[in-house]
Amino acid sequence: MKICFPRWIAASVAGIAIAAASPLASAADYTQFEARQTHPVRLSADGTRLYALNTPDGRLSVFDVSNPANSEPLLIAEIPVGLEPVSLAERAPGEVWVVNEMSDTVSVVEIGRRAAVAHLPCGDEPADIAFAGGKAFVTAARDNAVRVFDAASRAQTGVIALQSLFPRAMAVSPSGDRLYVAALLSGNKTTILPPGVAPDPPAPTNPALPPAPKTGLIVADSHPDIPYTVLDNDVAEIDVASNAVLRYLEGAGTNLFDVAPRPGTDELWIPNTEALNLIRFEPALRGHFADNRVSKLDLGSGAATHYDLNPDIDYGVLPDPAAQVTSIAQPTAIAFEPGGAALWVAGFGSDIVAKVDAATGAVLARIDVRPPIEPGEENNAGIMRGPRGLALDAAHGRLFVLCRLSNSIIVIDTASAAVLSEFPAGTFDPTPEDVREGRGYLFDARLSGNGTASCATCHIDTDRDGIAWDLGDPGGEMTLIAAKNRVNHDPGGTDLEPQDAVRELHPMKGPKVTQTLRGMIMDAETFSDPQSPTGTGTAPPLFHWRGDKRSLAEFNPTFDNLMGGAQIPDDDMEELEEYLRRTKLHPNPYRLLDRTAPAEIEGGTTSAGRANFLNHGLSHCAVCHPLPSGTDQNIDELNNSSFVDFLKTPPLMQSYQKHKTFTPDAGGTTLSGFGFGHDGTGRALPLPHFYFLSVMDIDQLIDTRAYILSFDSIQHGTAPAVGHTLCVTAANAAAPQVASELTILESRADPSREANFLYWNDVVATGFIGGKRVARRYDFAANQYVSDASDQPPLSRAALLASLGVGDVLNVIGVPAGQAAAAVGDRDADSVPDGDFAAPGYGVEIDPATGNVVFRWESEPPGWYPEASLDLISDSWEPLTLISESAAGARTIVLPADWDKAFIRLRRSW
Repeated sequence: MKICFPRWIAASVAGIAIAAASPLASAADYTQFEARQTHPVRLSADGTRLYALNTPDGRLSVFDVSNPANSEPLLIAEIPVGLEPVSLAERAPGEVWVVNEMSDTVSVVEIGRRAAVAHLPCGDEPADIAFAGGKAFVTAARDNAVRVFDAASRAQTGVIALQSLFPRAMAVSPSGDRLYVAALLSGNKTTILPPGVAPDPPAPTNPALPPAPKTGLIVADSHPDIPYTVLDNDVAEIDVASNAVLRYLEGAGTNLFDVAPRPGTDELWIPNTEALNLIRFEPALRGHFADNRVSKLDLGSGAATHYDLNPDIDYGVLPDPAAQVTSIAQPTAIAFEPGGAALWVAGFGSDIVAKVDAATGAVLARIDVRPPIEPGEENNAGIMRGPRGLALDAAHGRLFVLCRLSNSIIVIDTASAAVLSEFPAGTFDPTPEDVREGRGYLFDARLSGNGTASCATCHIDTDRDGIAWDLGDPGGEMTLIAAKNRVNHDPGGTDLEPQDAVRELHPMKGPKVTQTLRGMIMDAETFSDPQSPTGTGTAPPLFHWRGDKRSLAEFNPTFDNLMGGAQIPDDDMEELEEYLRRTKLHPNPYRLLDRTAPAEIEGGTTSAGRANFLNHGLSHCAVCHPLPSGTDQNIDELNNSSFVDFLKTPPLMQSYQKHKTFTPDAGGTTLSGFGFGHDGTGRALPLPHFYFLSVMDIDQLIDTRAYILSFDSIQHGTAPAVGHTLCVTAANAAAPQVASELTILESRADPSREANFLYWNDVVATGFIGGKRVARRYDFAANQYVSDASDQPPLSRAALLASLGVGDVLNVIGVPAGQAAAAVGDRDADSVPDGDFAAPGYGVEIDPATGNVVFRWESEPPGWYPEASLDLISDSWEPLTLISESAAGARTIVLPADWDKAFIRLRRSW
């Protein structure tokens, strides 16, 4: 008999044997990444299992849905995978592949063993997975590529380069011979007319304002003064057999979130938002700056048909209380009914799940999945659900909705369009309460005047939408900001001349490319300053390209001025600030595991490039872009920067993301209409600036480019070791590469180094050894791996690896610093180690009226469920699913009288 947990509790009633299987964490240590869920919930092929991602906990949850009489599915397994899992697919019965955005891997999970048995590297920020033709296809979103694996051997067999930006969601044709890949940042063929070519701006409507600076202008690429074509490669069609890209389909929208073929037709359907960024100035965009749609692409003709999900809104009415609670905002997922007559759409930003007529595009039903507002509440963004994934069980009339923000699953009756139940996506969620409360104010479209848009409409998942906007205000007022003139200053001198100056920022600021919100707030506003005698200095936090916002609170008017709603209370802004403070950038993919830069990138030597960057007599780069933050937060004088308007020194951490996306190719085409610059103009590296203060030759510029592409920031970003995963078995435990990678992970888990920003990660290990669950965290001071069970002694690395036998697996992963205990030690932060978790109290009795056996156990602690077996030899345990809740809070299962010789046990799901 397989003993699944270390502690068993046995009792016998009427011949039935009953058995039960068996903080160091701090909310202040929590790091938020806001990974982009793509397909986070799916049904198994046989319809008996629901697979769902507990993204913040890094686990795959498995629910038994074989009994439709249950009010909610039965959670039977929670299996550790990589960091920030975002998508999953079942390859075969009992085998699920999970895409991990932060770990840059796919975890191959064997459900029966409750363990990931392989982790496949798959490029930067992978987003989705699909199986077809014996292959596994994985979108490497940041690489603009699809990785191809042999589904049986798990060996990578190819890479499909795509001419599209951030390819994300995928779908396979019903015939299985075509793969469709939708790009999140495909754009809308808009671009920038540079200031020297653009017409003069209109006169301000505020007579107290001076004339506006001559800025650029956002135009369509068909404008006669635009000498290139912006590609609109929305969906790539790929031949499964040959991996060849057959064509790109256009016209689907600006930001595409999902793709699905409509059953019985030659159509692709895509939920998307269409940006209205050709409209100039914030007052003209107030309450309507994007359309929320589902779009249909005819695969025969390529023609696109668009269906507005909010066709009846009068955008001139602000506020519109009725529209605020019924509008569908940021549609992120769709699921078709089997016959294709209707589809379901998840409105992530509005907490609305809608049923849509596929023939007309009309919305047939709207289901509000958000709990009602409590009396006295002005809004309830803090309890947003954020529906993100859909799994349709048509046979039983159930729609399973995975909600990203509440980390829960909602069950909808498809016939009545009613919410039947809501339950957590897993037993534990490490997300702190302040993050839960604060993030809703970024994503909640109900805070807009008509419920159609939120901050995240442009800052998608706290990141970018890939385009520019002109949010100037001709009726606004000048903004005054203190700054220094530094570009021409010799940092070797002692005089910080000239003295502080005041910058006068005009409200007609011109086009600005959407910036990420990740890593925008640091815990301490301290920056390295080469001009300071100590090498450090302080600078005030300035936000936006021009530094015209000096605190996050100054963004509050945007809820009114742009979104057409009301400003939110100061306490809510503080919660939003705390959420953003914890939200960090992903690792720079050019950086090696030990966080060093590679020796060479694109023909340039990174060490030489760093020397050039720091050589003030040669480049002046570090005067304005000091290490480690990459910005001095200063707004330099115009004649020193050659700009038409004042600009804050921008950070460099995301330069690698924009590289090669804007420069037109030999055919005069470009993937994006917007480049490095604040307004979307800009040079391709190695010429990063519009002006030159260096005497670098071309080789020095290429070296400097290499360094900029690998630019890292300890304060803003995340180390490459976070998320890095090793799957260790008896076969590879002695391999030098495994030893080398473990040494790097362990060496950076020293909490005493935190003051020097060198405490990069913690290390945890999970899996199965000798048929028993393993969960250990690395203790740097003791140089040992500590079990989550107090009766298991700490082990050295050598002893732990030596314990691996044939068939055993140990998954070692770097997690954010300070979060090891939340991962494996004390997940519920109750100061009781996870391995010492006691089974719930239970009781057994015979119903005298029916002779049935009634088994009761307490609902707390969570994560336990009953299994039954006819013998203890075959190990054929099956979950018992017909569970009800008693009035006293216990859970109850009733067994028929003819089961009097069965064995029952409680098993822990994790």
